[in-house]
Amino acid sequence: MKQHSVAGQLILSTYGMGIQGVARLVYTLVIGRTLSPEALSDTTAILSLAVYLALVWPAGAAIAATRYLANPETAADSIRALRTSFWVSTIPLSLIAIPIAWWITGDLPTGLASAVLVFSYNAYVFSRGVLTGENRLLRAAVLDTVSSLLAITVLLLVLTAHSSWVLLLPLSAGYLLFALFARSRTVAAPSPSSLQRETLAFTREATFGALVMGGMLPATMIFVRAFDTPTAAGMFAAALTLATPANIVAQAVSQVLLPHFARLRADPSAMRASHRRLFALTAAGFGLIFGALIVFAPWILNLFYGTRYADGVPAMQVLLGIVLLLSLTSAPSALLLASGRERLAARIWMFAFVIGTATMLLLAPVWGQWGALVGYALGGGGGSIVIILCAFLAPTTSTHVRRDITT
Repeated sequence: MKQHSVAGQLILSTYGMGIQGVARLVYTLVIGRTLSPEALSDTTAILSLAVYLALVWPAGAAIAATRYLANPETAADSIRALRTSFWVSTIPLSLIAIPIAWWITGDLPTGLASAVLVFSYNAYVFSRGVLTGENRLLRAAVLDTVSSLLAITVLLLVLTAHSSWVLLLPLSAGYLLFALFARSRTVAAPSPSSLQRETLAFTREATFGALVMGGMLPATMIFVRAFDTPTAAGMFAAALTLATPANIVAQAVSQVLLPHFARLRADPSAMRASHRRLFALTAAGFGLIFGALIVFAPWILNLFYGTRYADGVPAMQVLLGIVLLLSLTSAPSALLLASGRERLAARIWMFAFVIGTATMLLLAPVWGQWGALVGYALGGGGGSIVIILCAFLAPTTSTHVRRDITT
């Protein structure tokens, strides 16, 4: 298997997930400009629901795949457990989406279509993690490009239907295409093993981190759509769609750094030095990106969505500030997971998730979008600060890790 440099992996992963982010931005942009703020809020809320439900387990399985499939000695045992857990989790999550989407939008066909979207997005997330773990990032980048083009093309064909549930199907088709052509090359072990149980335990711990790092942002959209006016939700949706691509870049960076740090576990000093260097680089890069987006938010929102969405500017700027904090955890989170400190990271994220979600539940019915943003700031922003501190203070080895997975 050909090994790419860390820089090459970062470029390929960032490009692939970035092109998906751009595709979703174009997707929502077309809907927002050709239809109405209400249609945009419904579509964005269901997209957010799909992203959120994927984080309940499939995203954790994808993170585990990037760690355990990076080593041929652990790949065969791990892929068997991960595949099984993916199917066991994805089917009920797809069914759960139906009543939630029906409650949010009041439209049963949209609820049914949301199940298809949740299934296809789960398959995409897991398949991408498998390709990353197997160091097949070029294939992932190609599939990201083709599937994104397919989604946009199908959207243009069905846009004249003016039905919200139809608007969900083009993205579903793109995600399913990616998953179908991203099958793993790893041959699964014939029988269960202790490593498979360890893989599932790691997936459970990684899920808590994924829920906060990637889940609280779409959760804000769900709460705003449920408790604020449709028009206000449309303004917030426009702001959210412009903040999301930058967040996707951070996820791409973290996904690549996890197997990188895992390969350095035999040399803790090298791992710490690499973490310091990569944290400085990513902090500088994200600081420039998000700083520019915050400053030029009024102009950007007007350029993409037009003047009728101008009320979404303050929410967009606050969102970007919180997402910046989450993005800064790309290297620290990957370090904690790769060095066997996933339980520490999980406890931090679990506490942050509970605080943030409880605050949203309490304040969103009263303050609408601003109540949801306060919860996101407490959970996502506060958890990020603690993760960064722990990554620099905690040792890079853990006594509870049972097996070395370095290559």
